[in-house]
Amino acid sequence: MNINDFKTVIAMKKITTYICLALALGIFTQCSDILDTTNPGLMDDDFAFSSPEEAAKTLSWAYGLYRTDVASGGNYNWEDPIGTDAEYMTELNTENNIIARLDPTAATVDRRKTQYDALNVVLGRAARIANTIEQKGLHKANQINEWTQLYGEAKTLWALCGWKLVRHFGDVPFGYENKYVDDYELISRFDIIDQLIAELKNVESLMYKVGEGGVTAERLNRSYANALIGEIALHAGSWQTIRTDMPGLYGNVQFEYKGEDDGTCVYARRKDYMNYLKIAEQYLNLAINTHNGTVQLITTDNRAANNPYQVHWQEINSRRSSPESFYEIACAPGNGGEHPYSQGRAGSNNGAVSVLNTFAAIRIIPTFFYTGFADDDKRRDVSMVVTGSDAATGRETLIPLGAGTRISGGGPCINKWDMNRGDDPLIANNQNRNSGMNYTVLRMSDAMLMLAEAKAQTGDSSGALSLINQIRARAFGDNNHELSGLSGEDLLDAVYAERKLELLGEGAIRYDMIRSGKFNERAVRVRQEMDNMMEGLKTNGYYTFANGKTISNYIWIKYVQITPGSSVAVVTQECTDKNNPALYPGWRGIFNWNAAAHASITAKNLAIKGLYNYIAPGSTEALALEADGYTQTDWAITMLTGTNPSMYNTAILVGILGRENKAPRYYHPIPLTVIEQSKGKVTNGYGLPNK
Repeated sequence: MNINDFKTVIAMKKITTYICLALALGIFTQCSDILDTTNPGLMDDDFAFSSPEEAAKTLSWAYGLYRTDVASGGNYNWEDPIGTDAEYMTELNTENNIIARLDPTAATVDRRKTQYDALNVVLGRAARIANTIEQKGLHKANQINEWTQLYGEAKTLWALCGWKLVRHFGDVPFGYENKYVDDYELISRFDIIDQLIAELKNVESLMYKVGEGGVTAERLNRSYANALIGEIALHAGSWQTIRTDMPGLYGNVQFEYKGEDDGTCVYARRKDYMNYLKIAEQYLNLAINTHNGTVQLITTDNRAANNPYQVHWQEINSRRSSPESFYEIACAPGNGGEHPYSQGRAGSNNGAVSVLNTFAAIRIIPTFFYTGFADDDKRRDVSMVVTGSDAATGRETLIPLGAGTRISGGGPCINKWDMNRGDDPLIANNQNRNSGMNYTVLRMSDAMLMLAEAKAQTGDSSGALSLINQIRARAFGDNNHELSGLSGEDLLDAVYAERKLELLGEGAIRYDMIRSGKFNERAVRVRQEMDNMMEGLKTNGYYTFANGKTISNYIWIKYVQITPGSSVAVVTQECTDKNNPALYPGWRGIFNWNAAAHASITAKNLAIKGLYNYIAPGSTEALALEADGYTQTDWAITMLTGTNPSMYNTAILVGILGRENKAPRYYHPIPLTVIEQSKGKVTNGYGLPNK
C-alpha cells in the first residue's frame, strides 16, 4: 500500500458530507455514520472495505483531519511548550498564552473548540472503521497482515484521540461515538485511561512494527502503540490536577494530595500509582528494546559536525522521516508542517521571501538560555538560537530581547525547526505554514527517558541511570558525563532535568513539571531567578550566573562573510571555538534565499561579542571592537524598558502567584455546545468559563 494515501485528505463526497454532518450536529455524531448510510451517493461497507487499499483511504481521512485540525501549529496550538520553567511566549497582551501562563479565568469557553471537535470526530471515525473490520471478521488471522494492521491503526488512532482529550481537557464525555446521544455526562479520566490502555493491549500484537510490512513511522504501528500504552500509564500514575467540585466523579479511586484544595481542584496522585508505573515500565521497555523495529537512537553522524543529536532534526528539516521516530504525522510541502512557523527559528514577514515568515511563538526564558546547558553539550546550540532570518536583507540578524514575535523581539528561540536548514530549503511549495516537515509525535530518546522516569520510581535505579547515561553519551560525545549513585527523588529530579535538555520546545516539559508533583516549586523558582537577574541588570548593567556566564545590557555585533565570495550566505554548523564570534554559538547563519536581490549585500553572517561575558561600554575592549567594525547593541537593557518588565512578569507562569500551595490549572475549557447539550451534567472546572 502506498503511504502517500496517508498524506492526502481523501476529497470524496462521502467524506465531505460526513464532515459537515459531524461538525454541524456536534461532536458525538448525532447522525448515521457514513458507513451505515443507504444513500447510493455515499460509500457503503462493502465498497469501503472491499480491500485494504480502500479501507486505508477511509482511514486516511481521519489521519488528514488530525493533521489539519489537531496537529496544525504543533504544540503551540495547545500551549504546551510555552508555559514552563524554560519556555515562554513574548507576545504582549495576547490570548495565545492564557493557559500557558496558568490564567484559566481569562479564557473563552470555545477557545479550543476546533481541536476538541476534531479529536471527537476523528475518534468516532476511527472507532467506526475498527468496528466494521470486527463485524466482517477481517481482523482475525493467524499472522499479521494489512487487515490486522489497519484494525490496530484505527484502534490506536482512537486511543490517541482519547488520550489527547484527557491530557488537554481533563475529565470529558467519552464512549458516545457513533451513537445518537441527547443525555451524556463527564467520565472520570481514570476510567477513560483504563479503557484506552485495555484496548491498546488488545490490538498492539496485531500491528506491524516500524519497518515491517511496508509500515513506516508515518503510520501508527506496534512500536508506537507499545510506547503509547507506557506514556498513558506513566501519566495515570503521576501527579495531576483533579476536580473536587463534583463528588463521586472518580468513583472508588483513592488519592494522596499536595497542597490545598481551592474548592474546584487539588494536586493529587492516586494511591495505587505503582500499578500504572509498572505498566509504563513494561510497555516502554517493549517499545524500546523488543518491538522497536527499525526505530533507534541516533548515535553516529558521518558529517564533519559530528553531532548525532542534530541528525534527527536535519532529517525533519529535509522533509524526511527520522530513524529515531516511533510516529510522525505525515506532511508534504503545501500540505501541513507548521512547526517552523509556530515553533521554529524566527524570521521576518517579507513578501519577497515569504517562506521566512516564521512567527516563533516559543522563546527561551533568558535565565535558562544562560544556565540550562553545559558548554560542551551538543544539544545546546541545536536547541536554542539568538539570531533569525531577515528576508528583506538576506542577512542573519540578532533577535532583540523583550516583547515581540518573529525577529522583531522575543530573544532566543527554538532552533530545531529552521527553514534555512535541510538538504533543499528551496523545495517547491515550501510555505511557512505548510513547510512539509513532519510533526514528530514521539522519538526514541523521549521514550527512553520516560522509561527512566518509571524505573526511578519502581526501584530500578541502575536501569534508570543506564538510560539517562545513554542519552548523555550522545549529548556530550563521550562517557565522561555519566551520572552515578543517584536514587529516589534525586534520581527522579535528574530524569526531569535531562528531559528538559533533550526535549526543549517539543511540548514535553510542561507535563514533566506536572507529573513530578513539583510544578509549583519549579514555577516559583524560575520567577525568582528572573527577578534576581533583572535586579542585577538594573543595578550593575550585567548579571553573572552561578555557572560563570554573564548576561549584559549591551553586546557588540558586526556583519561578516564567513565563506569566500561576496553575497554568499551560509548556514553554520557546530562550533566549539569560543573565539570565533561568527560561528559561536553554532547552528545558525542564513541560507542564500534571494541571491539576485541581495547581491549587493556582501556580508550576511553575524559576529557577536559579549554574549556570555561582560564588556563595559567605553572600555578599552569595547573601543577596540568598535574600531574593528563592531557596533554596540542593546541586549538585556531592553528587558528593563517600556512594557517589557511587566511582560516578563506576566508571561512566565504568573498564575502561580497567590496559588503557591494550590494546584496548577492547565486544562482547556470544554466547548459551550457540549455544556449546553448535557442538561447540566457537563461543566468546566479549574476556574474555566461555562458560558
